[in-house]
Amino acid sequence: NYCPSEGVFVPRPNGESEDDGVVLSSVVNSNPGQPGFLLVLDGRTFKEVARAYVNTELYKDVHGLFIPHGSNH
Repeated sequence: NYCPSEGVFVPRPNGESEDDGVVLSSVVNSNPGQPGFLLVLDGRTFKEVARAYVNTELYKDVHGLFIPHGSNH
């Protein structure tokens, strides 16, 4: 099972319209030991542009996560 985070819009430099860019969402895999990924969606159509699997722990929040200095995360 997968749990996507809140999408974050990233505008294209010199974009021609307000939705010209991409939406980023970290997607957490709830199965232990299975990788999550960064999902990249087209800002206009919301069609998948790319998917980048990562070999590290992902969190449901792209922003608003406090990790104390010296933590192993």
